[in-house]
Parts: sequence; C-alpha cells; structure tokens
Amino acid sequence: MPQTSVLNLSPYFWPEEIGSAPYCRELAQHFSDKGYSVSTLAFRPHYPSIEPFKDWAEGARDHEALGEIRIERVPVNPRGSGGFKDRIRNDLRFLGRALSHAVRGTHRDVNVIIAYVPSVLTLFGAKALKMRSGAAVIAIVHDIESGLASSLNITSSSTVLKVMRLIERFGLNFADNIVVLTDGMKQELRDLGCRKPIEVLPIWSQVAQESPIAPSGTSRVMYSGNFGKKQNLDQLLPLLTHLSANNPNVEIVLRGSGSERARIEQEVARRGIGNTRFLELAPSDEFMTSLQSANIHLVPQALNVANYALPSKLFSIMSAGRPFVCVAEPNSPLDVLTKESGAGICVYPGDETRLCQEVSELLSDPARQQRMGQAGRSFVQQNMNRDTIFDSYEAIIRRLSRAA
Repeated sequence: MPQTSVLNLSPYFWPEEIGSAPYCRELAQHFSDKGYSVSTLAFRPHYPSIEPFKDWAEGARDHEALGEIRIERVPVNPRGSGGFKDRIRNDLRFLGRALSHAVRGTHRDVNVIIAYVPSVLTLFGAKALKMRSGAAVIAIVHDIESGLASSLNITSSSTVLKVMRLIERFGLNFADNIVVLTDGMKQELRDLGCRKPIEVLPIWSQVAQESPIAPSGTSRVMYSGNFGKKQNLDQLLPLLTHLSANNPNVEIVLRGSGSERARIEQEVARRGIGNTRFLELAPSDEFMTSLQSANIHLVPQALNVANYALPSKLFSIMSAGRPFVCVAEPNSPLDVLTKESGAGICVYPGDETRLCQEVSELLSDPARQQRMGQAGRSFVQQNMNRDTIFDSYEAIIRRLSRAA
C-alpha cells in the first residue's frame, strides 16, 4: 500500500511552546510515527514573542527537519509590532507561499492537507494546492477571526466584519471536513454559513506525574500564557491588588510574553501591587514543573470571545493536577467545562468582589485545592485521552481517502 502523504499548513509550529503550536506538532509527530510522510509549511517561530527564536529570525533554518517531519518556514513580522494590519500581512505572506507551491506543483503527490485555522486564508492556500494534487482538505479551527475581531474591538467597521465573514464562509466550505474544539465553535461556523461536515474533537492532554499540593507555607497564584487581548489581563488587576493588600504571604507569578505584557507590568507598578514577579514562559522540559509550583492558576478570557477561541492552557493546568479560577461568561465553554470537571471555579466578568473572595477562600483551603486538582486530572484521563483523539483524526483521514 502506498505511503500516505500529509501536508500541514500550520502557521504556528515547533519550537513554539504555547497556543496551538504544541498540538500541531504532536499531531504531526503522531502521523510521522505511524508511517505517514509528513511535511509542514509554517511561519518562522515568533509567538508570543520573537526573542526566544533568534536562531530562526534571519532564515538560516527556513528548511529543516524535526525527526522525519520536513519543515519549510515563511518569513514573519513579530506579533504586536503592527497590530491587526501586520497580522493580515503575515497571513497574506503565508497564503502567497502556499499559492506559489500550488503553481509550481511542489506538493502534487500529497494525499491529505491539514489546514490549521487561526487564519482562514490558510484554507485558500489549501484549495489551490488541492487543485493540483486532488488531496482531501481537513480544516482544524482553533480561532474564528471575525468573532474575535468583533469581540475585541479590533475593528468596529461593519463592512470589514461582513467581508471577513464572507471570506470565512468561502474558505471553510473549501474543506472536505472541519474539526472544531467545542460545540459553541461548531454552532458559530454553522451560523457563518459553513455547510461541510463538522466534528468536535477537544484539545488532548496527558496527565503529569502526581505532585501533591503542600499543605502549608507560602502559597503561589500563577498566570502562565500569552499577554494578549484575548486574555484581557486587566480583569485580574483588582484581584492582584486585593491579594497584595490582604494576603502578603501569597506570591503572584505572571509568566509569558505578548503585546500586552509591558502595559500590564506598568499597571502593576502604578498600583503598587507587591509580591508579584513577571517571568518568561518556562522551557518545555520545565513547563509541567512550573505549573505544579503554583497552588492556583488564573485563566481570564475577554468578554464575548468564548465561542471563537478556547484557552489551551487550561488543559495543561488540569493535567498538572492544579485548580484554576477562570473569568468567563455564563454558559460559555469555559463555564461548562468548569462545572463538568469540578476542577475549578468560574467567575463571571465584572464580578470583582466574588473573584477576590473565591481566590482568597481557595488559598486558605489546601485540601480543597488538592481535591479540585485531582478532579482535573481525572477529567483529562477520561475525556481528553491523546491516543483516542489521535485515532479519531486518523479515522477522518481514512474516510476521506476512501471517498477520494
């Protein structure tokens, strides 16, 4: 039987360690380990900041391999340097490279194209490549850009939003099969006019070795991830002020980088919030240890973005056996997950008093922290098993291959 060839159109990929990149890499590695021929078109690594990836910045590693996975890099402008317009330029540059390959017939022998959608323009590239190869196209939707643009006030122009939704509808209907992370995202795509088969497959995770929460001593509250508009870290400032004033033994650690970090650092300093450290993200081999060093994790989400993006950091926190307190809307995917898992507490946006109360009460109860952390580990084991989800992706590929 001929070897199945898979092309990943994955703007974010290894060695980036947060966001969608680790999941794109793990799925690609799975297919490679299973004997598929795997290649990837990706940006030069730059998320959430370009600083850790200087070895790639000038193009010296634009053609490399990760094991048996062949990688080609596309130049990119650093995030945050030019806002929304720079992101569009980056996406167009990525599309341009895919179209160039389609014209030259570079990937004419590929059987399956997996197009990751933080940007729907990836699907236009996939369509062009499909016209040369006849490959099946699977769209994996991590973000719905028009919804995020509207919710985060990236653009207030109704005309721009209509155009974005029209482009999304066309692009999504180029795919043969679509995968989303939540039922809410599935409904949003249906509302956009997507008529292709849509499957809901959650982010996967593997539980870490169990690490009990210390019953006494200094407690630590942590935020770890991107400092961006989707997170709206301003929502945490009243809590940090409260902890600084009323819980001096609590250490506050904010890890990560992004377009909003400098402003948040300035605001923390302006408010005189003590006991706070800003750190870079932990390296991948220390990531789980870093998560397990905290008693409680904070997971804020900006208003009205719940059905357009899901914070993948949450599943790493649950895998680490640590409780979380999130800020999200009633009945949002985060709220539903919190209730189903028993692994955290969901506070609704604007309720600063309850946020301070819930975190303070949880900090004072290590036994409850341990119970919630264990509930998160159990939920991941039962519902987010990596091998089971990978099998579901393989089933999609086999089904599309039979239909071709």
